[in-house]
Amino acid sequence: MLKEKVFHIKTVDDTSESSFHFEGYATTFENTDLEGDIIEKGAFDDSIKRKSVVPLCFNHDRNKVYGKLELSIDEKGVISKGTFNTNDPDAAKVKDLLKMGALDSMSIGMYVDDYDPVDKERPFGGWRIKKAQIAEVSIVTVPANEEAKVSAVKGLNENEREELAQLRKTKQIDDIKKIIDKAEAVLKWVY
Repeated sequence: MLKEKVFHIKTVDDTSESSFHFEGYATTFENTDLEGDIIEKGAFDDSIKRKSVVPLCFNHDRNKVYGKLELSIDEKGVISKGTFNTNDPDAAKVKDLLKMGALDSMSIGMYVDDYDPVDKERPFGGWRIKKAQIAEVSIVTVPANEEAKVSAVKGLNENEREELAQLRKTKQIDDIKKIIDKAEAVLKWVY
């Protein structure tokens, strides 16, 4: 069974004309994501021992590989050191979106080998993932783990990054207000 997890990029570094490098956590351990899942420390040990380099995709489209990621593990989670092939025009577009801060999240595509439900009363709710295989890591537009934030991007200073984060929060609030307004309008029409 394929399960996708989303996390934010930690750093970005542009050191070459033909490639683009960045670093971040593809996943973190022992925190609950928006889907209610928790990844246990050690869940990917065997996977990374077998294959420490995985494809870099965009929004889990495995038909388009934009580069590679080298994976390692620390106490917090799975560290991803990625390289884009900027000779590919599509990869260059994603790189530019990362640099401007429009994209700042990663997600792992994995095959879950062993898990338990987080709540035994809700077996189809969140999972405590004990063992899984990483198939790919993607740059994504919508993350599941909101706690893993970008810490540095070349060309975007900390004040600009904070301003971008505030704008995103404001947009989310505005989107929620629009949904509530529509729901209220429907309820008024029904009653």
